[in-house]
Amino acid sequence: MKKETIQKSRLAKALFATLLAFAMQPAKAADKPIELTLSTYIPPAYEYMWKPLEAFVQYVETESKGRVKIKSFHSAQLFDGYEELPALSRGDIDISNLTSTYASGAVPALNLFTMPFVFQDTQHLERSAAAGLLDLGIREEMRDRHGIEVLGLAPIDPYQFYSRREPIRTVADFKGKVWATTGAADARAIQLLGGSPTSMPSSELYLALDRGVIDGTPRPLITGIGRSLQEVVKHLSLATFAIDTSLLSINKSKFESLPPDIQNIIRRGAELRDREQFRQVYAYIEQGVAQYEKLGVKVHTIDGDALKELRAATRPAVDEWKAQVPTATRYLELVEKTRK
Repeated sequence: MKKETIQKSRLAKALFATLLAFAMQPAKAADKPIELTLSTYIPPAYEYMWKPLEAFVQYVETESKGRVKIKSFHSAQLFDGYEELPALSRGDIDISNLTSTYASGAVPALNLFTMPFVFQDTQHLERSAAAGLLDLGIREEMRDRHGIEVLGLAPIDPYQFYSRREPIRTVADFKGKVWATTGAADARAIQLLGGSPTSMPSSELYLALDRGVIDGTPRPLITGIGRSLQEVVKHLSLATFAIDTSLLSINKSKFESLPPDIQNIIRRGAELRDREQFRQVYAYIEQGVAQYEKLGVKVHTIDGDALKELRAATRPAVDEWKAQVPTATRYLELVEKTRK
């Protein structure tokens, strides 16, 4: 009898140990964090884009209580700007802040943001985004055709006009001058204004302006400051020629594989990133203009009547884009609705 009791006791202990081992397995699995890879071509020196990304990463990791770890790569360590969309689509990376210019070859609707004089200013872009601009087709196309979930939109500071010798105030001021452009949209607009566009990376602007190879260029303030253009131009004309954007995005399959609460944390983190980047861009515009003035560059603001003239002259570029993008009318209608 005693022997039977001992055997039962041993059996019970063995069964308890087995059950305990099974119970421990999910806990160990849960302890292993979800690892995500974030890749961007921008360097940390581009603070108004990099710091909001850092805030996004910190928010997701903190709010998930360590269940998510995001490994970040900057300065094109993994992929450059043109490579980010296909890399994200393939799942080679999980998260990126796609620049609309670089992604517009695959998604023509994104050329909206580099159409000439469509947005009044960065506040106008923010109002349009809040009114659902991305929900008129861009999110759907990115999701269905490229396997990418767009989490949010934030601005790069607007394209303004740098000129080597004479200020830019009217349509006539563009004529007969050579302009360094970044892509098809701004090149077409310059052509319509009577200038001669030539494609040129920002790395070549300084020497080209210094040697008189070009007369000017439409570029954001961050490019001019980063490339020391204040040393080779005399004038900066503010007109909000275009506003390139940064689309925080995640691979669709990866996103759908995440638990619902983690998806919600990532979405809230993206909203935080958007608000922070808008805030930092507003501050950067104000500080950047003041910096140019301090450095001896004459800053001009193109007035309302001249802007109407510029918008009318470049309207064919918008109409050509509209003819190529089936959803273009919806975007433009919302943009007009949010115009002040």
